[in-house]
Amino acid sequence: MRIRRVARGAVALALAGLGTRPVAAQAVATIGVDAAVLTLAPLTATGVNDLNFGTVVVGTSAAPADLATDAGRFDLTGEPSTVISVTFALPTVLTAPSGSIPISFGVSDGLNWSLFPTFFTSFDPNGPYIATLNASGTLTIGISGTVSPPVGTLPDTYMGTITLTVSYL
Repeated sequence: MRIRRVARGAVALALAGLGTRPVAAQAVATIGVDAAVLTLAPLTATGVNDLNFGTVVVGTSAAPADLATDAGRFDLTGEPSTVISVTFALPTVLTAPSGSIPISFGVSDGLNWSLFPTFFTSFDPNGPYIATLNASGTLTIGISGTVSPPVGTLPDTYMGTITLTVSYL
């Protein structure tokens, strides 16, 4: 009888083992979660007018004839009444297929038009300039300069690029 009980127990254990399967291999993967939350309105800068010196006579220096129409101009938009930093990458020469001519930017050649085209204050464009967007979140920034084609400069159209960078402070 005792053998029967042990045999019944062994059979029960064997049957119980048939009902369970070994655990299959597992894989775990993760992904990131991103959410871009803006605390300020996006800041944009748009070039709206090239810096134009018009026709310049060799051996003389020239600045734009009319700042409202000939100065370079950028329109900025962003968070209303927010402080920004404006910097320029300024060329030192203008080039053409026939050569180059020097261009310079003085300490008052940066223009902050609080009311374009009638009222501006000047600033030094050779370093960072701190300004504030108006209550509508806009600001017009301008740039003037001086070209000085030396004697011997060949007639041509001389060109360059001015880059404005603006960021929130």
